[in-house]
Amino acid sequence: MSNETKTPNTRITYLDGHTDEVCVTMWQRCQAETHAKAKGWGSALDAVVKLNAYAAYVRCRQLGSTTLPFEQWADTVVSVVDTNNDPADAETAETYSGDVLQYTATSGDDAPDFLTNGTQAASAN
Repeated sequence: MSNETKTPNTRITYLDGHTDEVCVTMWQRCQAETHAKAKGWGSALDAVVKLNAYAAYVRCRQLGSTTLPFEQWADTVVSVVDTNNDPADAETAETYSGDVLQYTATSGDDAPDFLTNGTQAASAN
């Protein structure tokens, strides 16, 4: 069930079987990144599930659908799914230099992983 006035892009399924559909924005994703850095969760690649869950949690807190601390809220959640990330749309594309963008639909993240012919990619963070 949607509790959002904006177009939902994330479905949260709880242990009790109910779902919430919320619109996680860039602001919530940035809040999740800031929180992750403060808590020492590691890089975005190390904490994809936590980052997505925390971004959804921030939205739920803003909407007033939870007042629980993150860890307690997460303990009630079965899954957080980006509903805009349809596996049927996942594909591999080449850039002008021959490097490959790999879309990983199962990661739950809407950003592609950039492969550089087996070398470690530079991080902007």
